[in-house]
Amino acid sequence: MYKVLIVDDEYMIKKSLHKLISEMGSGFIVAGAAEDGQEALELALQNPPDLIVTDISMPVMDGLELIRECRVRGLPCEIVILSGYGEFEYARQALQSEVADYLLKPIRPEQLDQVLRKIRGKLDAKARMASERSSWLWYCKTSGQRIADLIWDLNEKQIQIELAGVYAQCTEQAADPAQFKHLCCELLLFIGKELQRYTLLEPSGEDFTRFQEAFGQPEAWRLLEDGVSAHVRSVQAKRNHGAFHVIKQAVAYVEEHYMDEELSLQTIAGQMNMSLSYASQSFKDAVGVSFVQYLTRLRMEKAKELLHNSSCKTYEAAQAVGYSDYPHFTRTFKKHFGYSPREYRKRIGVE
Repeated sequence: MYKVLIVDDEYMIKKSLHKLISEMGSGFIVAGAAEDGQEALELALQNPPDLIVTDISMPVMDGLELIRECRVRGLPCEIVILSGYGEFEYARQALQSEVADYLLKPIRPEQLDQVLRKIRGKLDAKARMASERSSWLWYCKTSGQRIADLIWDLNEKQIQIELAGVYAQCTEQAADPAQFKHLCCELLLFIGKELQRYTLLEPSGEDFTRFQEAFGQPEAWRLLEDGVSAHVRSVQAKRNHGAFHVIKQAVAYVEEHYMDEELSLQTIAGQMNMSLSYASQSFKDAVGVSFVQYLTRLRMEKAKELLHNSSCKTYEAAQAVGYSDYPHFTRTFKKHFGYSPREYRKRIGVE
């Protein structure tokens, strides 16, 4: 059921609308009523309705001002205005403010039913689009993660296999060329974000307006493939190929043992049978930052997760990520995030 907010300074009109909407069975339920635009705006901000039915002439804040405030504040509700025959100029201005429709007073049941059914169709279409977009975004995220991993591994054969599956999915999902372009753009954006998170590559500065300017599906797909190829070249340029697989094992070791206070580059070099200097340079070439920077960032992110648990004391979080020296942990946390562990807990409402 979609929620309706009725706004009118005449009690009988509000009562009549409430009764008609409740009895019509057109998929709407009256969630509130207001006597003027100011009261209506406050109610709409507290509990956003799907539809506002509002009079034009009201005290305190009239209907036109209410409509403007709703649009300025980004309320996504549909709006229908109530208008008398003598208020045509006001109604015309309101229609220019992207209202869905208008109703003439006195309100006829058949006219109200027709307007509500039309708006119900629009709201249903919006809901379907939101659901489809949510589903697609999840697909982009999971596919982006897989492709980013393959790019990081420089597994170009498997990248092509993955892209072939993505192409089939895009073609099936996209209802028109514009949507296909949007899907390709979203996927490349997710791939870039995943690579930044996993490999610490700098943002690519990709110009996504090119997707909007692309002519048809073939060009949009070519832009996606070109973007993936560019990421592959970027990883190749930043990595020491000879040491890559060894460093990948080193990273996995760090992620398993970050809570060990004694963990050091010397430990990693010993595990990987490398000299200290070679391990240091290879790690930085492969990951993009030094071993110490990587370990510190990992520990700080893990500590941040622990601080969400109200039963975990801050000194316990410090010990859990490899810091027995609590003041040192606090200084490091503040340097990394810009606020102390206690300040962070206040920000997220955990005391």
